[in-house]
Amino acid sequence: MKLEALWEMGDRLAKLGVTKPHSIGWAVQRETKGLIKRPTIFRSHKIRTIWPSKQDLMRDLGGLQGLSSLTELLPLIDPAQDVKHKLSPEQLSGLFKHACSDSPGEFKQYLRVLKKQFSHGKLGKPLDKAKHLPELRDVVSNFRRLRTFLFHLFEQKSAAERSAFRAHTSTDELRAFSNMCIALTTKDNYRLYKRLGSSSSSSLNKEFATLYDRFRNILEKPADVERARLRRLISAEAMAEMSDVISSMSSEEAVDDFTERRKLAIPL
Repeated sequence: MKLEALWEMGDRLAKLGVTKPHSIGWAVQRETKGLIKRPTIFRSHKIRTIWPSKQDLMRDLGGLQGLSSLTELLPLIDPAQDVKHKLSPEQLSGLFKHACSDSPGEFKQYLRVLKKQFSHGKLGKPLDKAKHLPELRDVVSNFRRLRTFLFHLFEQKSAAERSAFRAHTSTDELRAFSNMCIALTTKDNYRLYKRLGSSSSSSLNKEFATLYDRFRNILEKPADVERARLRRLISAEAMAEMSDVISSMSSEEAVDDFTERRKLAIPL
């Protein structure tokens, strides 16, 4: 039923004359609040490109063990890829047979060997998931420096330094930044993001202003890609702690409350 639904979705896209499924996929994902994801749109379009009729699809993959096997299979049978034209009819038939008889794990292992045989471009090469992480290292450094600075403020018996920080960092920005940190803790918590405060920080504190603007920019992007990378570098616990710390900096009463909570949390 899932295969048939994907083909029918792809058929509708074909009849609408869609030629850029990725762009349409992002639009659909935004419009449905993430209920229908971009990859679903792209794959349905690709399936319809490969199989002109639903009957053809069901004949080849009607016994598929899992949709993950279809995801793994598509790069090898995509007409837009060179490898498709190198596969003999027997090899193609064998692919479909394995996809329907193997478990998803077994099929992935089978494809790993085949992809190396037809290695071309990115095909057959391991995905470097850490490739783009260095682009966010400066954010991590800023985050650590701001955390150290804020805890230094909390440790001061005199309120002078905290008052100075508040004098050049508005309460609205503190509230907005706290919300941004919570929204960045997990993928699901993105729905908690609210466009509070100004679009860019006017704080004289360099670390705060830099993180405020960077987090705002990341949260304004419809795709979760950069947020996902940031979650790999800064834990949800660290983000939640920062949210609490920064919101507690809004007044001396909030500072006292935070200090008391920390005294209680340490023995616990």
